[in-house]
Amino acid sequence: MKKRLSIQLIIFLVILSGLSIFLGFNDYNEEPVELYQVSLNGKIIGLIESKEDLDKEIDKQQTELKKKYSTKVYAPHGLEVKKIYVYNPKISKVEDIYEYIKDKEPFTVKGYKVTITKEDKTELTLNVLNKEMFTNAVDKVIKAFIDETVYDNYTNNMEAEITEGTTKTKTENISLREDIKIKEELISTDELIFIDETELNKYMLFGTTEDQKKYTVQDGETIEDISESFQLNPAEFLVANPEFTSASNLLSKGEEVVIGLINPQIQVVEYQHVVYEQTKDYKTEVQYDYNKPLGYEVTLKEGSNGRERITQKREVVNGEVTKVVPVTTEVLEPAINKVVVKGQRIYINSGIVGDSGTWAWPTNSGYYISSRYGWRWGRLHAGIDITGTGHGSPIYASNDGVVTRVSYHSELGNFIEINHNNGIYTVYEHLSKQYVSVGQTVYRGQVIGAMGNTGNSKGTHLHIGFWNGPSNTSRSQSYDPCRFLKCR
Repeated sequence: MKKRLSIQLIIFLVILSGLSIFLGFNDYNEEPVELYQVSLNGKIIGLIESKEDLDKEIDKQQTELKKKYSTKVYAPHGLEVKKIYVYNPKISKVEDIYEYIKDKEPFTVKGYKVTITKEDKTELTLNVLNKEMFTNAVDKVIKAFIDETVYDNYTNNMEAEITEGTTKTKTENISLREDIKIKEELISTDELIFIDETELNKYMLFGTTEDQKKYTVQDGETIEDISESFQLNPAEFLVANPEFTSASNLLSKGEEVVIGLINPQIQVVEYQHVVYEQTKDYKTEVQYDYNKPLGYEVTLKEGSNGRERITQKREVVNGEVTKVVPVTTEVLEPAINKVVVKGQRIYINSGIVGDSGTWAWPTNSGYYISSRYGWRWGRLHAGIDITGTGHGSPIYASNDGVVTRVSYHSELGNFIEINHNNGIYTVYEHLSKQYVSVGQTVYRGQVIGAMGNTGNSKGTHLHIGFWNGPSNTSRSQSYDPCRFLKCR
């Protein structure tokens, strides 16, 4: 019996010894060792004594990345170093751990991830090494669209107040339309990380880091000539070439200029309080005497222009006026209309022949021309935009004619087209209301619609275009309306 118990005790001790070896300890009194378990993307690759030693090894070995980014290099994303306690561990060398991970995943550097959330909720993410670089790039974009002196006076709160009787533009606020968040984090080196401020400035202004096209100035060329040739607005040319301050600056033969189309990644919004004086043109009242022969004309009363003082609030986005809210219009000197008597008109194709000599301004006074004829953002702006007289204010026919179209278009909004039977068609776009119908004869100065914000429009305004045939067709050519209207 005693012999049987002895055999059982020996077997128990052997089993206990085996479990001790398997579990990593030899006696009950041994303490576990504090180590760091290293895993990559969930796969355990070893145990090390110091996390700091692994960080130092990575930074020591990655000399090229360290030189490129001028900063310390860190472990890849997906590398987890977790503190654990182990009995009788097998410890790896940090050199071996480094050799395993160096080609598996890209390493990281400390920087800032910038998230720009736009109006349509889309997001743009940029990686930069420091916040100051991004702040400087934003300042560069702001100063591309806002005069540097104006910006400095605004930021330093040095702008003078507008007093009664003065003509002045006061910047009330400057802001960015996007929501921008900046967060410090480790950034993978396989991502684009801006390390050069010039490159970041280029991206913020053009939307790409690629070199922009350049052009060598020929003898006698002007900024307006080059802008027209490459479908740029002179204002866009000046933004792309900040060394020039005005479209009237002279160019030298052989000089290189940038002709790339700008694509700003942020929208700089300036809110202005504007007070200015404006000439109020007199109108010509025509009285027709059908007893007089064609060509007869007598002036009953001469006209004279008046003057008004206009106060407005304006919203300017990236240098383009997008919204004008009228505040007051003060008549300084009233305009006196001219009155003439003319012989009877000639009717052609059931329509009247427009007077090719005098064209009426299509809006009330107190207006502002927010965008002129010419290239804008790579497209021809085939007319002028007039705003400042308020939503629903009257729109007048610029000359006698016959209405050819009254319709709606996703781009043009509610629009009216008039054939003046003298080779010219006019089109009035973005209307809130249309008061005429196709085939109707209209007269210069007649109310045909109301100013609105329909179609592809950024704010209440009238777009008026002049064409040598039906408007907005491939068969017709557009004209600058300021060839016909008295644009001020």
